[in-house]
Amino acid sequence: MPEISVLMSVYNGEEFINESINSILNQTYKDFEFIIVNDGSTDRTQEIIESYDDNRIRLFNFEKNQGVGSALNFGLSKVRGKYVAKADSDDIFISTRLEEQKKFLDENDDIAVVGGLIEYFPHNKEVEESSRYKSFKSLIEVNKNKIINPKDIREKIYWYCCMNHTIMMIRTNVINKIGYIDIPMGTDYNLFYQLNKLGYKMAKINKVLAKMRISKTSITAKNKDYYYKQSLFSIKQEEINNLFKENNQVYIWGAGSMGKNLFYVLTANNLNIKGFIDNNKEKAKKRIERKEIYGPEIINRKGIKNIKIIIASQPGKFEIVKYLRGKGYKHLQDFLVYS
Repeated sequence: MPEISVLMSVYNGEEFINESINSILNQTYKDFEFIIVNDGSTDRTQEIIESYDDNRIRLFNFEKNQGVGSALNFGLSKVRGKYVAKADSDDIFISTRLEEQKKFLDENDDIAVVGGLIEYFPHNKEVEESSRYKSFKSLIEVNKNKIINPKDIREKIYWYCCMNHTIMMIRTNVINKIGYIDIPMGTDYNLFYQLNKLGYKMAKINKVLAKMRISKTSITAKNKDYYYKQSLFSIKQEEINNLFKENNQVYIWGAGSMGKNLFYVLTANNLNIKGFIDNNKEKAKKRIERKEIYGPEIINRKGIKNIKIIIASQPGKFEIVKYLRGKGYKHLQDFLVYS
């Protein structure tokens, strides 16, 4: 019985799936099963997968699209290995990925999940020149790759998904305790978030193990920010509700589109925001949905007590956290990072 089960779900992936499958089949570690769940694809995905003559591939086809969470849970029910290695259908993996991650878990019994560093690459020249791709390279890739050790990951997982699902290898007996949920976005983040809350340790190998494709048609690109915020709320609901207890006055730090969409999500869940905070002085004294925008000095204003902060600023979250900690604020007790 193979010790590693590679798990992939795919929906209409004909354009890229050959490269991804080849990068798995050509791994230096050979003894694995490759579970692929074709989630109701309507293109040539099934035909392409069936063209491979490799007995390590175990293909399961859904007649209708059921969503990522359902497809992955089904795949988990078919796993026979000691470790599950996730692989997205449009990414490319270096040849030693499985070998290095298995060795790491074999030698570190206290670690439940091991990842690695990632490198984003553009699908074409148009994507390469887009502001979205440049943001992924200069901001997201950099911030994710500098968070490596278990202690840092344990804190930052509460902030955002600093682990990469496509490069995850996890102990099968651990992932079966959580599984996947069906939400519009973030089923991978929910997995890491819940594992973290249960005390499971995660780590990364300090080496690029996957190249992640950025394309115009990626799931992330097609979903709007508001729906992402809704998914984040379902994941972080317990920690958010804790900030609203007693007579706390809760402010959103970030008066841009992220902050606005967060406000709408919180309002829809009957949580009352006192106002907004933003570093941009031009926004001060203005309002969003009748809620005033303040500068950071509101935190020090006399007579105002029990101020709690939800940070909704992608580029500024690290500096905002530093500022709040300088004022004596404690993570999850006085503030949390939403995105």
